[in-house]
Amino acid sequence: MLAMKNYLEDLGHSVVILTYQKNFDFDKAEASKNSMSFANLPYYLKNYLFEKGFGLTCFNTRKAMTHKKSWQELTYLPYDNNDCDAIIIGSDEVFSIDVGCNQMMYGYGLQLPAIAYAPAFGRSTVDLLKEYDVYDLIKSGLEKMYALSARDIHTQTMIEEMTGRKVPVVCDPVLLYDGHGFSVDVKPPNKKFLLVYSYDSHMVDNEEVHSIREFANNHNLITVSLGTYHKWCDKNIVCNAREWYSYFKYADCVVTDTFHGSVVAIKNHCNAAFFIRSRINSFKMESLLKETGLKDRLLESISADNLEKVLAKSINYKEVDSRIEKMLETSKKYLHEALENIDAK
Repeated sequence: MLAMKNYLEDLGHSVVILTYQKNFDFDKAEASKNSMSFANLPYYLKNYLFEKGFGLTCFNTRKAMTHKKSWQELTYLPYDNNDCDAIIIGSDEVFSIDVGCNQMMYGYGLQLPAIAYAPAFGRSTVDLLKEYDVYDLIKSGLEKMYALSARDIHTQTMIEEMTGRKVPVVCDPVLLYDGHGFSVDVKPPNKKFLLVYSYDSHMVDNEEVHSIREFANNHNLITVSLGTYHKWCDKNIVCNAREWYSYFKYADCVVTDTFHGSVVAIKNHCNAAFFIRSRINSFKMESLLKETGLKDRLLESISADNLEKVLAKSINYKEVDSRIEKMLETSKKYLHEALENIDAK
């Protein structure tokens, strides 16, 4: 979101963030997790303090406060009551129905031209949309969308199947934006470190943990978890989005199983190893690594041998950047034309 905001401001646009109430009809537990109301205190006590421990609970509380401070710097308006000239939907899994169907993401209630930039269906498939009886609603919304693009091949294929429109695959806003407004002063550890970025519910398997720590020890590195809490790491760093981005360039190497961890590692020319977890991000991760020519950095499993095999090889970032430039040509053309056509109306 911040990358897209900064990119648009560099083009001369005024940008506000549109707010909405997220739908959790398909996952009530996720609704409790995302609610900060006093009524959900028992949920947090049970699922965080008791089950996940004091360390993680304390870390996430500090992280929430850090992000809240950053969010206060932004300007907000409701999605269905604003004075905007156009609305950009995306990026990331805005078309996914994992937890519920958010109708505004498909153009409903916007009353303005909507440009979908790098949206993704995530793990949602046509069969899942039909199973939850939202296929026709989403199909109708996408058919009326002013401008459509996709983040990955899976989303592109679904859009074409549902609307008959062959839309471009565009790159993540973090790749689109040159990053000059993201670099902030941070204090990296005073030792060489292996940067870990994974959700706190992942990279908890004993074998994975042992393998990462073994690799780090063999190379005299400390392990640093950035932005998420892993008690097995030597250091856990609470940070906001800009700080998170800025730490990557100091890492000796990076191990991540997330899409944006991969994007930022690539953006910062890190020596990185990537792992795909099929249950959370396989479509967009596979697409990213294929487009950037980095499929050889993919770990078959997180083992010490695989880490050695992948991280021992250097990355030809000149070639990677050349591939990204081609992606940027398509992405910029799509976004600029969509905005210009709206302005011409």
